[in-house]
Amino acid sequence: MIGSGWLFSAFYASSMSGPLAIISRIIGALIITTIALVYAKLSLRIPTAGAAAVFPKYTHGKLTTALNGWSLFMGYVSTPPLEIIAALTYLNFIMGGFINFSGLLTQKGVIAAILLLIGFFIINSIGISKVSKFNFGITFIKIIIPMTASISFLITYFSWSNFTNFHIQGPYLKTILSTIPLSGIAFSFLGFRQAVELAGEAKNPEKTLPRAIILSVIISTIIYITVQLAFIASFQWGNMVQGDWQSISSSQYVKGPMLVLASVLGLTWLATILLIDGVISPLGTGNIYQTSTARVVYALGDMGFLPSLFKKLNRFGVPFYALLFDLIIMLIFILPFPSWQSLVSINSGMSIIAYATGPLSLEIMYRKGLFEGQKMGIIRILSPIAFSFSILLIYWSGYPYTLYMSIIAIFGLLPFIFSVKKNGIEQGDLIGGTWFVAMLITVPILSYLGSEGNNIIPFPYDNIIVFISGLLIYGLGIYLSSPIKLGELQIKGEEFEENIN
Repeated sequence: MIGSGWLFSAFYASSMSGPLAIISRIIGALIITTIALVYAKLSLRIPTAGAAAVFPKYTHGKLTTALNGWSLFMGYVSTPPLEIIAALTYLNFIMGGFINFSGLLTQKGVIAAILLLIGFFIINSIGISKVSKFNFGITFIKIIIPMTASISFLITYFSWSNFTNFHIQGPYLKTILSTIPLSGIAFSFLGFRQAVELAGEAKNPEKTLPRAIILSVIISTIIYITVQLAFIASFQWGNMVQGDWQSISSSQYVKGPMLVLASVLGLTWLATILLIDGVISPLGTGNIYQTSTARVVYALGDMGFLPSLFKKLNRFGVPFYALLFDLIIMLIFILPFPSWQSLVSINSGMSIIAYATGPLSLEIMYRKGLFEGQKMGIIRILSPIAFSFSILLIYWSGYPYTLYMSIIAIFGLLPFIFSVKKNGIEQGDLIGGTWFVAMLITVPILSYLGSEGNNIIPFPYDNIIVFISGLLIYGLGIYLSSPIKLGELQIKGEEFEENIN
């Protein structure tokens, strides 16, 4: 979770909403926490590889699973290229030639990105234990450095006027909300899902999974809010007009925000550390994302939505061909999205589209008795709220991004057609996906009509309508659940309990 987000999102969030970005952070953290709590409960009950892609199979049939799995895959597979672009942006200060003046990858940068992706592929092909050791080795570095940088900024320079003397465009609340998906705030918090996707390979999952998911969100929230506060308080305006936060998006800070700020403040020792971390943190995050992406492809292959070749394991227990397929797609992403900000909104949006299915799956599984005897607490109340929050996060990305996301998600029809041709179609497979299609159609239309588009429905009424629409789609999703697949999931849950015993 502590990857390129802390290096870039504080800068982009400040450029959009100034000191109000701190509020964006808090709201974003609360929204992601509601989603994370749902998945903590789901993963504890049915821990399996590629879990977020698997759950819809048992609750809504093939169409939902295909659309959801494809959206999830696209969100995951675009993350390692994004993290590598971030790493090369900072590495450019040392070696040069990777990033041009506009912040885009050069030909040399593209070649370096390809080599790094191949390196991730080699590490991941030799097993989850090696990946865990690699990730564990840099985790403490990834936590300590952001906090050290933030405290150093605050001690060196703190300007109250940066919080009080500012002007930004548009209504404050609207800007605060749109900052969450567009600046990378939502992206920064989505790393909790790695524990979900790797649940099938966890030891003692009934204890480790909830702990991993919830603590990761809490720790990351503390770090990101501290970083945001420090960046705003210590920001140096130079020749720019103080308080004009929108103007910083075209300043020298775009080259490497934290590193440039440390240099301007005269903290050369910190600039050196940030230069190193600017390479290490994104690469660590990119590596673990390649790990989980392969598990999503494995799950889709195991369910019959992709060729069975993708579920074959090598001698290290790794879905090698799934990993190889991921590598090829990641290499493609390097070319059309050569900058960090150009990729981050679509990346987080596709992931959130897929994660919207979790709250639905949990409620349906509960109603069918899968959580019988377990304390649900406030989780069932949070489920519809988490679903509508997911819809709002997508909506806040604005038009035409919402349309692009829906178009990408619709390509999930290809694995659906593959599955139908291979295994046929069953009762509920089509009708069970109606709610997902309704979501993909509704959000772009409301986005076009609302304040994030043509302002036919002004703010905040558009947000209220979107939230209510989310609740209605949630209800439709429950109504259209597939009873046949739930029996299989009940058996899967009993088998898991027997394995634990």
